[in-house]
Amino acid sequence: MNSIQVSYPVLDSLKKEQTLCFTGHRPDKLPEGKLLAALLQTLYYYIDSALNRGYLYFLDGMADGIDYFAAEYLCRKREAYPNIKIIGIQPCRNYEAFFKERRYSIQHLKFMQEQLDAVICLEGEYFRQNGRKNDMLFISRNHFLVDHASAVIAVCSLERSGSKQTVSYAKQKKLAVCRIEANPQLFYLPKPEQWPVEKIDF
Repeated sequence: MNSIQVSYPVLDSLKKEQTLCFTGHRPDKLPEGKLLAALLQTLYYYIDSALNRGYLYFLDGMADGIDYFAAEYLCRKREAYPNIKIIGIQPCRNYEAFFKERRYSIQHLKFMQEQLDAVICLEGEYFRQNGRKNDMLFISRNHFLVDHASAVIAVCSLERSGSKQTVSYAKQKKLAVCRIEANPQLFYLPKPEQWPVEKIDF
């Protein structure tokens, strides 16, 4: 697989109308157990829908949680869809420091860095100052995803989060949107096609 890049020539060959990006909650904001399993089946259902609609290029923000699950699933789909390209957008050079600080899975990060078709590393260094992290790294990453895609699959609730902000930005940019509700108050586990979903031109 390709090593991390600091320039973006890999994007020149992508057709924006066939490019989709992902955004979604990290592990601490996702449900657990059977509800998480059902949520992931819904995510996979809509990834399959995107593949069947002709999307070939997938931009992944490389966060733990939904980004990882989407990337891992797409890697498994390569045999059936050999023309797809999965490109990671890493928000900073020292991204591993962020994963370690938040106790996210370094194994998941390494998988994405090593198994995706290419990784674009955006400029900047992660740090904390006066107890606060430099959130602009992640906002810039999210805007980069949207600016280079024509559709987004999001797994998030309507509570304040980076993913919700990314969905709002995608709507401003007139992308097709598929927002899968991350924390529905369900008394049963519906089939993926019956899960609470907000769709715009998707």
